[in-house]
Amino acid sequence: MRRGEIAIVRWGSPNSRASLYGSALTLKATGEIEVVNRLMPSGTTLQEWYSYTDYQSVRGAPSLPLLHHGKTYRIDAVIAATPADSVIFDVRYYDRFNGLLRTEVLYAPSRSFEYPADCHHYTIRLLNAGCDRLEFASFALLEVDEHGQQ
Repeated sequence: MRRGEIAIVRWGSPNSRASLYGSALTLKATGEIEVVNRLMPSGTTLQEWYSYTDYQSVRGAPSLPLLHHGKTYRIDAVIAATPADSVIFDVRYYDRFNGLLRTEVLYAPSRSFEYPADCHHYTIRLLNAGCDRLEFASFALLEVDEHGQQ
């Protein structure tokens, strides 16, 4: 692990909120995922990861780690999209009653966010922003100190 690295998040299993109808989804031997769909509209969720799940309803464990309130984190993604920079990360923060507190859209190359003090859990979504083809290996969550270093 790199210094400041908290977790490596892989694609995982497709979830019900991902709209991949009409897409060619290929799992490579390296563990990478390739998604091809030239007709997918912008704003479509490609994949979503959770820091909190209700096991009774989803039968799965959260794929995101717990974060510290007020700390800054960065997402370093291993992604190749065609055209370049045509996917974005969307971080959503929720209170303990599952009410949406706020949403933060992270564009390339700067993908940093601060975890709010009143947040109970969060999700990270990978959204299509005009992408025709995507190769996704993983993304790393890194803690950034007050000097902007990992």
